[in-house]
Amino acid sequence: MKLGVKRLLKLKSKKWLAIVVLLIIIIAAVTVWSFYNKSTSASAEVQYQQAQVKRGDIVVGFDSDGTINLAKLMLKFNVRGTISEIPVAEGDKVQKGDVLAKLDDRDYQDQYQLALARLNEAREQHSTSLLDNELQIENAKVQLQQQRDAYAEMEAIPEAYPASEIQLKKMELANKEKEFQNMQKKFELLQGKQLRQEELAVKMAREDLEDTILYAPVSGVVLGLSSKVGESVVDDQEFATIHENNSINAVTTVIEYDVAQIKAGQKVYVTVEAIPDKEFAGEVTKINALPTSDSSGLVNYTVEISINEPDPDLKDGMTSMVSFVTREVRNCLIVPYRAVTMVDGKQFVTVLDQDGQVTKQIEAGFTDGSDVEVLSGLDGNETVVYQQSR
Repeated sequence: MKLGVKRLLKLKSKKWLAIVVLLIIIIAAVTVWSFYNKSTSASAEVQYQQAQVKRGDIVVGFDSDGTINLAKLMLKFNVRGTISEIPVAEGDKVQKGDVLAKLDDRDYQDQYQLALARLNEAREQHSTSLLDNELQIENAKVQLQQQRDAYAEMEAIPEAYPASEIQLKKMELANKEKEFQNMQKKFELLQGKQLRQEELAVKMAREDLEDTILYAPVSGVVLGLSSKVGESVVDDQEFATIHENNSINAVTTVIEYDVAQIKAGQKVYVTVEAIPDKEFAGEVTKINALPTSDSSGLVNYTVEISINEPDPDLKDGMTSMVSFVTREVRNCLIVPYRAVTMVDGKQFVTVLDQDGQVTKQIEAGFTDGSDVEVLSGLDGNETVVYQQSR
C-alpha cells in the first residue's frame, strides 16, 4: 500500500515538471517572435523625406512681444480762449510752422496794447524825470561854484573876516559838496534805470497774444483734434496730436536674462498680427536703464526700436512681435539640418538625380539648428533626401 502511494507521488512530480518546461518554451518562443516582429515593423517604419535646395535667410536671435508706437507730439494752447479757426483736419499732412488752430485774440490784443501804453507812459515819465534831475544838477552846480568862490575869497584875506564866519562857510561848502555828489549819483542811477516791470508786462502780453495761434512744431500728420470751432479750451488741455515725421517705433519689454544680448543699433525685425505677410526691419534705439517688474516678480527692461521704412498700414497700438537678431545670413543656399551627415569629419548630403541617389560632399556654414547654409558643393537646383525622424 505504501509503495503505491510513493509511486503515485513520483508520477505527479514528473507531470508538473513537464508542464513547467513546456511553459518556459512557450514564453521564450513568444518573446523571440515579438522581438522579431518589432524589428520588422521598425524597419518597415523607416521613411525618407525630400527637400528642394533653396535660397533664403537664416536668422538666429530671440523674440519678444511688443506694441507699435507712433512717434507722437501732444500739442496745446498755452492760454485760455475760444477756438475761432481750425484750418486742418485729422489725417492732413502738415509742415513745420503751419497753423493748426487759432483762438479769438481780441482780449489778448487789448491786454497787449494796454501793456504797451503803460510802457510808453513809463518811458515818458522816465525821460521827464531825467530832464528835471539834469536841470537840478545844473542849478546845484552853479550854487556849489558860488560857495567855492566865496570860501576862496575868505581864505585869501582871513584878517577881513571873523574866524567863526570862515569856519561856518567852510562847513557850508562841505555840505554843498556832499549834496551835489549825492545828486549826481541819483541822476546816474536814474539814467541806468530799466523799466523792467513795464517791459516784462509787455513781453508777457505779447507772448500770450502769440500763443493764441497754435503752430506745427514739426512736419507730420495730424492724428487727432480734441475740440471744434466755437469751443473753449484751457491752457493745460491737449488739443492736437501730430505723428512726427512719419516715424514709427516698436516698444517691447525684455527680461533681465536677455537684455544683456541687446545693444543700441542692433538689427531687429518686426512683424504685426494685422499685417502677417510683411516684415519690417529696424534697429534698437533705446534700452531703459530703470527696470519694471510684473506680477510674477520677473524684472523687465523696456526697449525701443525704430522701424527703418515705416508703412502707412502700421497703426498706433498694434500688437507686434520683435525679433532681436544676434546673427544672420541672408540669401544663402539652404538645406535641412537633418539632410547633412558627417563621415570622417566631412559633410555629405544625398541628392536625387536621374539615376537615383547620389552622395555629394558639401561645405556647410551657419546653422540655426533647423536649416544649414551651404557654402559649396551644391548649385541650388538639386533635391536632397534624408531619413525622416520618427
